[in-house]
Parts: sequence; C-alpha cells; structure tokens
Amino acid sequence: MVVMRYYPLLLMMVLAFCGCNSNRASEEQLRSEISRIPMLYTVEAEVEVLVEGHGENGTAEWKAMFGTRDIILPVRANVKAGIDLSKITQLEIDGDRVYVTLPDPVIEVESTEIPWGEVVSSVTGLRDQFSNREKEFLTNKGKKDLVRQIEKLDIVVPAQEHAEQIMTTFFNRMGYKPVFRSRPLYSENDFIRFVN
Repeated sequence: MVVMRYYPLLLMMVLAFCGCNSNRASEEQLRSEISRIPMLYTVEAEVEVLVEGHGENGTAEWKAMFGTRDIILPVRANVKAGIDLSKITQLEIDGDRVYVTLPDPVIEVESTEIPWGEVVSSVTGLRDQFSNREKEFLTNKGKKDLVRQIEKLDIVVPAQEHAEQIMTTFFNRMGYKPVFRSRPLYSENDFIRFVN
C-alpha cells in the first residue's frame, strides 16, 4: 500500500548566468552557460509503504498452534525528482531555434524513517514478541518496496515539465526558441536506475 502526496517545489533559480541578451549567443556560449546550471529538484512526494509480517520468517509453521504473530510496519520517505540541466548535451541549432533533448531524470530517496509509535503488532498465546532483527528485516524489505513503487508516483513528468519551463526562459534570454524533443517512455527498471 502506498500513501502519497506530491507538490511542485518553489522554483527559486537565479538566472544570473544568463542575463538578458539582445544578441543571440553562439553555440559555444550556449553550451558553456548550460554546463553551469545547478541540479534542480522540482517535485517532491511523501511516500508510505506498509510492510506486513506474519509468524517467523523461514521457521516451521507448527508454532502457529501456540498463537499468532502479526505486525504492520510503516516505512516513510521523501522522494524528490528533478533534471540535472547541466547534463544537457544533445543540442541542435537551426537559425533561431534550438532542438533540445532533456537528460534522464534524477530521483532521490531521502529521510527514510519508521514511525515506531505507529507500528501495529498482535502476538497471542505463547508466542514471542517480534525481535529487533525481525523488525530490521521488515524495514529493509519496506525500503526496497518503496523504491519499486516510484514508477507509480506521478513525479517524473512534472519534473520534466518544470525543467522545460526553466529552459524555455533560459534559451529565450540567450536569443533562441527551444523545441523539446519527445520524452522517452521509462520502464520500472529505468526508475530504479534513476534513484540516487
């Protein structure tokens, strides 16, 4: 189960590197200015994965005769997505138009936490409570599940859209009209690869 909320971050980008320009910049100037643009995360999501544990992992089921052991462990994290605009290398200039291909997105999972006060467990009969080792195993499973859920978050397309808006302002100031090439379609493996 995934509970999420996402919103665009405030786009506070200082365009000092590309002051207003009445003349069109050369390709060399354009590439030089692009290489100076900082990494920009434009979308953030709060994600929660609920991990369920039952009984003992990898032990005999006969212990169930002595009672049940169940636990639900929430794993939360902030997930940020953005485009490293300094990595734009695919440019093609034709007159006053510049054809641009955005680089792949960058995704960062940060502030992973377990709200231990919200862990729900039920241990009945003669069964032992869940050990720290078992909780650690479930925590690691939750972190992996969380990364796999990133594909389902609607964060990459908004990040690309924000990057295009920023770069439109940039190219206009440099004397060009940008044309952004089609965005690629990404698979689940791609999303995992993008995670820092």
